[in-house]
Amino acid sequence: MVKRGHSSNDGKPWKCRCGNVNKPTKHRFFKLPAFQCGKCQTKLALDFKFCLGEIEAGGKSLIGEVYDQGNEPLCVPFAYAKATEITERVFLINNGMDPELVIPIDPFELERRFLDKRPDGGPSGVGLTKDAEVIQLEESEIFNQDGTYIAADVSSIPRDAFENICHAMAEGIPLVATYLVGKAQGRVPYCKSYKSPSLRRNRDKKGKEIGHAVVLIGAGMQKGKLYFYFLNSWTKRFCARRNKKGEIIRGGIGKIRESDLTKNVIKLSPPHEAGGERRLEDQPYLGRNKLLEKVVRKGAVPMAFGFRFYLKFHDSKRSDFGWNGSTFKI
Repeated sequence: MVKRGHSSNDGKPWKCRCGNVNKPTKHRFFKLPAFQCGKCQTKLALDFKFCLGEIEAGGKSLIGEVYDQGNEPLCVPFAYAKATEITERVFLINNGMDPELVIPIDPFELERRFLDKRPDGGPSGVGLTKDAEVIQLEESEIFNQDGTYIAADVSSIPRDAFENICHAMAEGIPLVATYLVGKAQGRVPYCKSYKSPSLRRNRDKKGKEIGHAVVLIGAGMQKGKLYFYFLNSWTKRFCARRNKKGEIIRGGIGKIRESDLTKNVIKLSPPHEAGGERRLEDQPYLGRNKLLEKVVRKGAVPMAFGFRFYLKFHDSKRSDFGWNGSTFKI
């Protein structure tokens, strides 16, 4: 087990006007400030921030390399592939193992296998936007298989539950989320928050346009404004920080306003953790699913994640973290 170290971004105790001193809460990777006074319920007014992208163990990054989806509209498989990889890297680091042992999922292979298995032979994302394809394979893919890797559970967190989202990420759990992308998205400077197109102006699109899928890896508050850090799949050139020579020091991580999430976020539970009351129930395959479209319109979950998704990919010789076969379930 890797012992938790001190971070400069750990939340600090704060004294409320009522005189109560509110201590931070301890999590696997960060301490978070109390979001409200334990005595009078006054909300936190101090700035704070934390990001899993800053965590290293033995010089190895917690989040791994930044993906590159190129010009392909495959943000959904890229987001889930990266969230899965980070979850496994966290498990290895927490157990004193080298996170580089993780064999990342190939998002393109993920997409290909989905298309090969699609019973109706239609294009991915039927009835949805091009960036919101549904990765759904038959439930039978996971059963009758030996040594399968299974995400303990799949659940959602309300997109306006900022504190709950922060607690999950501080524990090292990446979350899949979506937001609307505008024309200026690719030109956002390092450490500047991106402002999505207004949801009010896009009210007619809100039920149809799910947005761009990314992985939430941190959050913060500055002058009372809440925001999230997210890991994109547009290479390290996205929101890059460069030195005087023009070399990229850090990149791939952006900031977005808390209010810009279009759907509730998805949590892939690590081993031995249940999804709780907001876990997503297993559903039979329903083709061009009307239930799926209904779930999306209600804003229940991003990318029509009203199902269990069963993904089949390469074998692995490693037995730790449940990898000992060729089936993966999220």
